[in-house]
Amino acid sequence: MHGGHRLDEVTFKYSTRAIGPSVAGLASLLLLAACGGSTPLSETGQHVAVKAFSAPATVPGTPAWTPWPSELHDARHSGSATVAGPATGKIRWRRELAGGVTQGAVVAADGTIYIASDAGILHALDPSTGKDRWTYNAHATTKTDLSVSPLVLPDGIILYPTPTARLDALSPSGRLLWTQSLPAKPTSPVTVNGKRVYVGDDSGAVSAIDVLPDGGHKLAWTVRTGAESYASVVTNGAGRVYTTSGSSLVAIDDHGATADIAWRADPHDGQVEVSPGLAPDGTVVLGTNGSSEWGYRQDGTLAWHTGSRAITYSSPAVTQSGLAYVADHKSRVHVYEVRTGTEVATYQIGPHVTQIWSSTVVDKDYRVYFAGQNGHVYGVSSAGAVLFDVNLGAPVDAYPALTAAGMLIIGASNGTLVAIGS
Repeated sequence: MHGGHRLDEVTFKYSTRAIGPSVAGLASLLLLAACGGSTPLSETGQHVAVKAFSAPATVPGTPAWTPWPSELHDARHSGSATVAGPATGKIRWRRELAGGVTQGAVVAADGTIYIASDAGILHALDPSTGKDRWTYNAHATTKTDLSVSPLVLPDGIILYPTPTARLDALSPSGRLLWTQSLPAKPTSPVTVNGKRVYVGDDSGAVSAIDVLPDGGHKLAWTVRTGAESYASVVTNGAGRVYTTSGSSLVAIDDHGATADIAWRADPHDGQVEVSPGLAPDGTVVLGTNGSSEWGYRQDGTLAWHTGSRAITYSSPAVTQSGLAYVADHKSRVHVYEVRTGTEVATYQIGPHVTQIWSSTVVDKDYRVYFAGQNGHVYGVSSAGAVLFDVNLGAPVDAYPALTAAGMLIIGASNGTLVAIGS
């Protein structure tokens, strides 16, 4: 452990890596996969629901132009699919990438999976085999655990946030179309319509880029928030963009050719090292290195906060049905009702066993998928039944994605990438 921090003490995700739990702690895990494989529910009979949950009748997500075009699926970070995800831990394919996999995958309309490794190589993968269709080398590497993802535009262009201070645009065949320099290393770009793209960077700046009909691009504006940020921005496309800056949530108003900061709210609950989430009703959900999750109204006033969780390095997934899924450092996934902040469900894999740095993703039946610093990937039913437990052999920082066929795509810091599908 860095600097003598205990597992339950505050550590900063991007400045010091908290080392995972001890061997003795791992032995107490409710579900350990045999020989690195999966442990199906029928063999374990294990349940992890701490608090019962009755899933809504409506699906948690809405369709996009591809099955999974961006980090946490869309520009609001719903983290939700309209398809059923895996119900067992069957590994459809596994491969090793050069460098660790801390970035999340995205999925194109034709099923191609795009994911980058820490070696600065973007891979275009065949969804059936996991083999490369092509690769693109950004000629820059990273050692950070910052979890970011590419963006697939409606016309098939891929925007790759490289390990250096630029965003690269690639054709569906992997040809470099254009490059946009940025103030610092970019986080995940987002878009609502494929015409205006927003991207933050770790200096705290947010930029708007227009993708032109002729295949070119234009930088519309850049706003600096004044402090470092590890957030990917969120927006509903109505002229308001949200990011983080230091320990604050920042709202930026887009006026077309210019933009300005509308407000900033600081809950004074520690550094913010995750992205916000945006609910359909306009509530912005913010996680911090403190013990609370925070909900803010569109005017910047506090709607609610809950002190039920531990420190989080996991960005909230906020569903179309109005639920926020948040994972923390004590192996728990909390589910909050966004309108009131009421905790309606809690899932826990073992008591205080592993920190969860990956975000959660949710399928159409409210199955929940996430991974821990112990290297295990979990699938849990809405009622709390453990569906599978797959061991990737190294800490997982990357955010998962679901394909149109319901495969879960996720990688680990040792370079292992898997597709899990029933």
